[in-house]
Amino acid sequence: MKFITAAVFILCIYTLPSFAHEDAIYIAKKRTPLYTYSNSDFSINLSAGVLGDYTFFNQNRQNILQVGPQDNQLDLRAARAALYGKFNLFGEKFDYFVACGFSDYMTRDAKTLCTLFDATLFYTLPGNYGRIAVGKMKEPWSYEMVGDSASLMQHERLLNPLFQSRNIGIRYNNTYLDKFGTFSIGFFNDSIEEKLSFEKGSHQITTRITALPYISENNMNYFHLGISTRYNEGEDNTLRYKGKPESNVADWYVDTGVIEANYALEFGLEALWSYNGFSLLGEYIQSNVSSKSLNDPVFNGWYVTGGWVLTGEARPYDRNIGYARRIMPNGSNGALELIARYGTVDLDDGLVSGGTMDKWMIGANWWIDPYWKASVSYGTASLDRFNIHGKNDIMLVRLQWFR
Repeated sequence: MKFITAAVFILCIYTLPSFAHEDAIYIAKKRTPLYTYSNSDFSINLSAGVLGDYTFFNQNRQNILQVGPQDNQLDLRAARAALYGKFNLFGEKFDYFVACGFSDYMTRDAKTLCTLFDATLFYTLPGNYGRIAVGKMKEPWSYEMVGDSASLMQHERLLNPLFQSRNIGIRYNNTYLDKFGTFSIGFFNDSIEEKLSFEKGSHQITTRITALPYISENNMNYFHLGISTRYNEGEDNTLRYKGKPESNVADWYVDTGVIEANYALEFGLEALWSYNGFSLLGEYIQSNVSSKSLNDPVFNGWYVTGGWVLTGEARPYDRNIGYARRIMPNGSNGALELIARYGTVDLDDGLVSGGTMDKWMIGANWWIDPYWKASVSYGTASLDRFNIHGKNDIMLVRLQWFR
């Protein structure tokens, strides 16, 4: 299996990271898809790509006692393909987006070749009244999650314990004030994937509202604000929160285990400032769990990330979804970005001891061209759990290609 992983990693230069439907459309405007076809009634586009990682760990003795030994290893982080386009049905126009992941089958012994990430049908209401999406998709919740991972300054997300990657449901999106803000609301239920009755499945109602107090004409200098709310009702009156130290191959560091809970009321705040190649991003999420037996615990997480693109480029702001896209280098030598980041996830409260994790990190991204990026990061994850304080120095090297 290790040989297969290494072989696929070497071959990654010939073969996309996590992306949402809106990001696939954005990519198509900037790059040529692998395949495209269209006529008056139907269009199809193919995008694909790979993320390949190598991660180094340096644990102290206390951290080994907490989570076990973490092995240095090569990882095919993502190998995905997406089909997207438009079609006419009964005189109405629809969009579609389907994304499939293959890395679990290649390297993690998954039973099926394709892990279905997205399968979404979109209908744009007439008269600029917004857009409805139905199927498997991302919830409108958390800045770290609403966009694609390849656009993030850092390699991995920190607030994973406080959001769900994909869910099945219906979502409504729109903009307001001439695209100086966005509004999204969705209802989700996982009973189909979990093979449960609708009543026994988990239920989520999620909203996200963003605003642009300032944005320049070229969409490069801006100040973004956002607020999100989420009603989270787990399966059979239970919830679980767990997360890793911004490493896909690490073990679970913070973990509440399955806890008794009626529901959780969650809210998030986000802010992003970008000016002439400098950017500062911050986010906070809090989850208020309704569980009398556990003294109604409150969990939270936050981070602050700063970036500086030495070559002067900036992430263009997408006013349709309230998110900053990936850097497009201007020169033949690419764009070089330096980043620094600090964040915390706290799953200790009430009668729950899920642990508290702090993570600082510095790194560099080399956006080689519109398709390639090479990056490296180094940082320390500190974990307080089981009455032990442990540390793990983590270095991650990544190569990604997408088209």
